[in-house]
Amino acid sequence: MLNIAIGSIELQAAAVGLVTGLLYTTVRAPIPAPNVLGGIFAIIGTFIGFAAVAAARGQLTFG
Repeated sequence: MLNIAIGSIELQAAAVGLVTGLLYTTVRAPIPAPNVLGGIFAIIGTFIGFAAVAAARGQLTFG
């Protein structure tokens, strides 16, 4: 069962990502993530595909 929700873990992950991006940019280091928009969309697309298959199988819930 795949449960999609935005809770404290997701908000903490977003905060850590923001701080990491700010820190890496401040010290002029390459970020530990795709640094092009295409790479970001590839990650998002992978998750959407995963969720679509779970929905087709009736294994997707929102909460």
